[in-house]
Amino acid sequence: MSNDLVPNDTLFTYSSGRFLYNEVARLREQHVRFDVAALETAIAKHVGHGKVKQLVKLSEGGFNRVLLATMEDGFKAIVKIPYKISVSKTYATASEVATLTFLRSKGIPVPEVYGWSSVNENGVGTEYVIMEHASEGSADTRWFDTTKYQKKLW
Repeated sequence: MSNDLVPNDTLFTYSSGRFLYNEVARLREQHVRFDVAALETAIAKHVGHGKVKQLVKLSEGGFNRVLLATMEDGFKAIVKIPYKISVSKTYATASEVATLTFLRSKGIPVPEVYGWSSVNENGVGTEYVIMEHASEGSADTRWFDTTKYQKKLW
């Protein structure tokens, strides 16, 4: 992907709302700069569907920024990048990956983790998790369409 398609700080800054208290500090905590080209290389390596065609910010929560990577062949992957405010990011990232991997091994439908790094000292410059894009929707939206038997399995 050409980095000139990414407007200035769009991927790095929080833009989903405002903060009522200490906004400057909160925005600073949620500003995470990383090497976009290195992230695209990592995504391509872990996903195995060619190069990244498009990388866009999908969502922002209290602890992570979520990006959507679309590959040359149309395949999509999710990238989660934790904010600086996350305490013990190394353990949080490793724990999240371990939990998803364990749940998946038990047949629970959670996204597959393609690759991850729990340290800043990598080519990307920040922690990240690259995972499967759940095109069927999130668990909270699918729960009401699930049978009682399926809910017991979960």
